Amino acid sequence: MESLPREFILHKIPLMAVMGLGTGKDSEPTSPTSPVSRRNSMSTGSSSSITTRQQISKSLLALLTAKNQGAGGGIWEAGKGSNATFHVVAVEKNHEFPSRKFSSRSSSTAAPHLTMPVPHSPLSPLTPGSPLHPDGLISPIWVRKHRETIPAVAVGFYDLWDRSSSSTTAMGGISSEKLDEKGDGNGVGVSISVHETLDTSDNIEKERDRQLAAEISERRKTTQDRGIKFAAVVILKQQHIDDPAIEERINFIRKSSGLEQKNSFFVLSSTTQNELQNFAINLQKSLYEVALGYYREIGKRIKKKRSKLPSPVSAPYVQLPSDQLPNMAPQRSKLPSPVSASYVQLPSEQPPNMTPQPLGIQGWMVRYDYKMATFAEFRQEIETAIKYYESAYNLLLDMFAPTSSITPGAPGFPIRTKRWTEAKVLVDCINLKICKLNLYLDVPSAATNQLNRHISTFQRLSNTWGIGENTFEYWAWLAKQYKIFGDLLDIATRSGFKINYPIVYSNNSNPADYRYGYGGGSINLKMVLQHAGFYYRFAAACTSERKKRFQSINKLIRESKDTSKLPPAQMLEAEGNIDHAVITIELLTKSYEQFKRYKSGRMTLYLASEIASTYFESGKYEMALKFFERIAKTYRKENWHSILESILRLSLKCARELGDWENVIKYLIELLSDLTCNFQFRQTSTFVGAPTPFQIVINTSSNSPVQPIRFDYLHLSFNNAHFNYHLIDKGELTTNNSFNHKEKIKWVDCREDCQQTEVEGFGFVWTKKVNLNITSGSTFVYEGLLVPTESGELTLLTISLGLLTPNWEIELNFNSKSEFNDSKIKGKWLEFKQENNTELNDKITVTKPKFVPLEGSGEPSSIKITHKRAKVDIQVKHHSPALLNEHFPIELTILNLEAEDVKVVLNVELVSIDFEGSFAYLTTDITEEGKQSLNGIDVGIIPAGQSSIKVVYIFGEKLPITRTLHLSIWYASASGIPTTLPPTQGWIEKDEELRIPFIVPFDVSFSLISQYKGIKQKSGNNDVNKRDEQESFERLERHLLVSKITSSGPWDIIVSGVDLPDTLESNNKLKIRGFSTELEDDSHQQKQVWRPGGVYQANYLLELTNSDLVSSPVAVNTGSLVITWRRSTKSGDVNTIFTKTMFPAPSIEPSKSFISVTILTPPALVVGQLFTLTYDITNFSLLPAQIHVYVEVHEAFVFAGYKQTLIRVSPLSTCLFKVNCFPLVAGKVRLPRVRFVLKADPNISPPIVDQDLKIFAPGIKENTDDDDIMMFIRPRQNIEEIIQ
Repeated sequence: MESLPREFILHKIPLMAVMGLGTGKDSEPTSPTSPVSRRNSMSTGSSSSITTRQQISKSLLALLTAKNQGAGGGIWEAGKGSNATFHVVAVEKNHEFPSRKFSSRSSSTAAPHLTMPVPHSPLSPLTPGSPLHPDGLISPIWVRKHRETIPAVAVGFYDLWDRSSSSTTAMGGISSEKLDEKGDGNGVGVSISVHETLDTSDNIEKERDRQLAAEISERRKTTQDRGIKFAAVVILKQQHIDDPAIEERINFIRKSSGLEQKNSFFVLSSTTQNELQNFAINLQKSLYEVALGYYREIGKRIKKKRSKLPSPVSAPYVQLPSDQLPNMAPQRSKLPSPVSASYVQLPSEQPPNMTPQPLGIQGWMVRYDYKMATFAEFRQEIETAIKYYESAYNLLLDMFAPTSSITPGAPGFPIRTKRWTEAKVLVDCINLKICKLNLYLDVPSAATNQLNRHISTFQRLSNTWGIGENTFEYWAWLAKQYKIFGDLLDIATRSGFKINYPIVYSNNSNPADYRYGYGGGSINLKMVLQHAGFYYRFAAACTSERKKRFQSINKLIRESKDTSKLPPAQMLEAEGNIDHAVITIELLTKSYEQFKRYKSGRMTLYLASEIASTYFESGKYEMALKFFERIAKTYRKENWHSILESILRLSLKCARELGDWENVIKYLIELLSDLTCNFQFRQTSTFVGAPTPFQIVINTSSNSPVQPIRFDYLHLSFNNAHFNYHLIDKGELTTNNSFNHKEKIKWVDCREDCQQTEVEGFGFVWTKKVNLNITSGSTFVYEGLLVPTESGELTLLTISLGLLTPNWEIELNFNSKSEFNDSKIKGKWLEFKQENNTELNDKITVTKPKFVPLEGSGEPSSIKITHKRAKVDIQVKHHSPALLNEHFPIELTILNLEAEDVKVVLNVELVSIDFEGSFAYLTTDITEEGKQSLNGIDVGIIPAGQSSIKVVYIFGEKLPITRTLHLSIWYASASGIPTTLPPTQGWIEKDEELRIPFIVPFDVSFSLISQYKGIKQKSGNNDVNKRDEQESFERLERHLLVSKITSSGPWDIIVSGVDLPDTLESNNKLKIRGFSTELEDDSHQQKQVWRPGGVYQANYLLELTNSDLVSSPVAVNTGSLVITWRRSTKSGDVNTIFTKTMFPAPSIEPSKSFISVTILTPPALVVGQLFTLTYDITNFSLLPAQIHVYVEVHEAFVFAGYKQTLIRVSPLSTCLFKVNCFPLVAGKVRLPRVRFVLKADPNISPPIVDQDLKIFAPGIKENTDDDDIMMFIRPRQNIEEIIQ
């Protein structure tokens, strides 16, 4: 679209001008004060405020102008469904908007009440000096003026003064000076002394508000005088948010500035990005309808002017002589250049004796229609805009005609004149506008109809002008039309427009829809909108035709033929400077990208070939060759021989021009020899050591090669280099076989006499001399044998035919997979059969070749090699599941089913498992270290029909998961045992997999119950003088460790011991000793048999001493519970050894409290018998403690004593508190609740706060968080029981 004026093709949306936010080119802050105060505030004000104001201005301006270019760079912008979108421009705060009309009055001589005639616009054809004077239509400057200069809405941003500023900035830098203000309403300056009237901050604040209101009011008047809607935004600072008088100040400014109308005055108090974004959106929404009203009023005025025009029919065209024309000498205008950089102007070439005439009525109609369409577009009234654009378009088409049908007698635009060029550009832009707006309305058929109409109309007009289809001018114009339409579609689709392809309807479809043809169900493809790639392709074709037409003109000039009808010399010179190939390649590349985007693979290849051909025609052979090589790969792979041949011929020419002789030879061979070379095995699988036949088939066409080609070698390359073949030409004209050289099928035997020799460049290969003289119209079959030596898959990689010359070594490489490998066509194998010759004698037999079909489909170039089926059997005996931490025996019985003795080797491999902690190993001797795999286990020689037994142990720990074993049995005949271990030739293999599930042998649960907490004197401390010191005491805790062991396996377990080894930690402050109890069941036996599901218990009393009474105790590791056991076996089973399984015991968490309260209760409580509750209070700290005791009465007991008591506990001492209770009821009841509260002591560091102490009740309850202690009260005994 670069060839069209951008002003004509940009989308029109309402224009908003913002003032007070900077211009986007600098970050200068704005201020509502006078110039003097603005300078002073910038020099003496707070830098933080300026920075904050700059950030707000920058953010607001960025948010308001974010959608200026839109997704389509301004061409495809608002469109259908857009709401409240402005084109925003930032101007200076003192910016003066242009008036509606330039005034010619002299302010020094004219009185204010006098009215003078208002002249026309400086862009009007009636204004001398205008770029359109006297007969121009529309200038891009007019569109730019309304899109970029004259806004519908102007918004001013102003700061509200705050009293927190310094004394100098409070008055804008004026302290003891005078403040001038227009305060009398007549513009007379009044000097006000600061010390006389502005002696308080309130007066200064009011004065500042009046100044701001006056400034806003003045700007409102200047903008409204120009018909522009004005709105003001007052920006509040953070100090204003909490000001109780802010509402009053805002109301005063709004009323004083005259902005009391709705949506005219806004307040901005937000500073976050999200709030600023919401404000920008709401601001545009509030002013959007006002802006539409502005453009609606302008449209009405233009419509009114158009209605006053006389009818062109009633005012026939009359050409005035030059002496009767008014003096319209051009005057120097102060306007900028009327034509933008992309707007083409050619020098005027008026016909002789032809004077420019004023613009006719039809021209004025075009102007008014275009203006009404433009303002309808500003209002986003798409249908209305299309209506007026089409009216202007139709009027313009009539003005291009030789004789106008609307204005009788008016001639058309003279060809190649300035106005003709301008009008032609304008009509192209209007055509693009109509197409685009129809796409906005989702009517693509109307857009394509307009494009086709435009092209066909100007094709007819071009023929009338003499610049029709035989001239390069026409093709240049046509290429431009397709290109700009393609650009439009490209921008539209990237902006979200969807191209929907039509569906073929039945006969019931609407016949009025011009997309459909004459018959039912057909589609008029000319009216179907395609993607941009099609139109770029059309433009490229038109550019190629443009080049051809220009070349024909040059040829005509060189031959000195009739040149009277040639274009002007200036145009020919300009056309000669154009690189048509570059333009064509650019258009084809754009088309290629579009088709690639829509996944049209075939079309992209075609376009790539077009690009390559263009490079070739322009002499850029290297680029052309790169494209041809890329394209040829696909057509070569898919066997498109006809297309490939044309590409190869062009590639050959490029390579020859570049002197690339290697590629020249390659292309010549590919062109001259239609040669195919295929490879196939006889079967798809074979055994190790079995002879395996293969055939190489070379086919030539009836006319290629023209002369026989004698290759020097035929090389076969396999994935195993041991089997590589290298057939060498022996230089004879005929082959030494049973066929005559005239036969169409020629078979060469390579099965015998092959030797493995070293060939330079190929290594050790199997070689044989054969005839490699290839002729046309023949089939050459080379059959050979190979003997596999190991299992696996053998695949042919490449087939190579080589030609050796003194200067060149040419090698043709063929893909190992033929064209039939993946198809359903069966492969064929050449065989020879003995048949009777019925023509001579039935007794005479001859050998004839015959192709027989192979099994399966395709020609197999790979074969699967396996060992001969093994005749041994593996029997596995074990008692699963296995238990963790045991050596689980697996008994393998190997049975020889062969008819002879065999030597057997066993491999056992543990398949790895990707689990952390899944440790396991294998062994054949439990006294040796285990391994992950056991290779080469010698089973020995097994006689025919007999068996041998081998035991393998698997040991697994940590995770109870299934382990997988891979068993491999390798055997060979005892009469010919190979010298090397398997896997090598001569060994036969049999594989099996074995899955062994593992489970845990025991489930162990632990309970750790605290029994005692107190302080004791260290043993061995007999020094009486030191018995009260800290070092003579230690903290003592006793805990009962209860372990519950469940035998979870399905087998009997023999247990030889359960032990918690004594643990003595090396820390001097912590000592722990374990005292083990015997097993409760069968404790008198040395070994026990645990039944499946049996539950066993082992208890251990643990004593913890802590000699450090100051530091906080840490957790103590108690070690692991060790169970020594083995599986109970039956007679005939493999015995196992004892193993140990360890279970980590829980750690002891010593009490961190320095006050301990333990309750001691009598063993039996009876109703009516008095009992005593004893509370043992121990102070572990070095400080005395004061404890308040609160006793709560319970209805089940009678309590004797004080309900509140204060107890003082000395450091490192124990105090007993007793409560006497008389039970009243029997059953399980709650004991009286006693609360022990440690009182706060602020004098110590860290200070102690009041806290409830937890009561420890060993043997009664384990949870200290519950304050309730439940006991069972027995019923009262009767008298007889008491007597007894």
